[in-house]
Amino acid sequence: MVGGQGPAHAVGVAELTQDDGLVLSGRVHKHIAALLVVAGSAALFLALPVNPAVAGAEEVRRLAADIIVMAGDAHRLEDQGLQPLHRQGLKQRIAGSLATLPLAIRRARTFAPRLAPLMPRDLTQRLRMALADDDIATLTSELDGLKARYPFSAVGLLPPDKRENARHRARNLHQSYCAGCHDNPDLETPRPAWPLQEMARTMAPVEFAARLFVGVRGERLMALENPLTDMEISALIAFYRE
Repeated sequence: MVGGQGPAHAVGVAELTQDDGLVLSGRVHKHIAALLVVAGSAALFLALPVNPAVAGAEEVRRLAADIIVMAGDAHRLEDQGLQPLHRQGLKQRIAGSLATLPLAIRRARTFAPRLAPLMPRDLTQRLRMALADDDIATLTSELDGLKARYPFSAVGLLPPDKRENARHRARNLHQSYCAGCHDNPDLETPRPAWPLQEMARTMAPVEFAARLFVGVRGERLMALENPLTDMEISALIAFYRE
């Protein structure tokens, strides 16, 4: 489902650096909230240094991952057997992502000027109209085009880390951060936290990697990074695909 290299003007994160969204447990959110409180207090006295190259690569990668998730959600809307409640949840998530897409692209381009601009300018409005009209063919086609324009770099995530020590680490991470919601999803909500093993085995590897990347990413405020490293996400991918 995930295409290869996009047009010549598309710039991937590899060139710059040489919610099914996923659900984090309450424990992770508490850790992040605590860090934000501490960081917010420190910010009164000093400015945190931010490496522009690293920040730019992160923004581009987040943008590309969000687009892959949107496109994957749109393709799921093609399933005629999808429950109305879950269809509603997918459409709500796509609408939310579309609302922030122009800003996300502009933000990424402040760090990476060579990144392609959003074209045509009315693309977001066209996507919103297609979503509202249930024109799934247009929605998926346009989002697949965006995936090619803003390719996601899975470097460091794929191929999955299948080493035994990585597997042990992944099992512990799953139990600590993921199992509480994903092992017993609430199907009565618009956006259930689907079982990660099932997602890993049915999705294209790059899409699943992008979903993990989006699902565990940290807050944008105060330049906090993902609570999990690329190596840990890679180990989780291998663990879920067993």
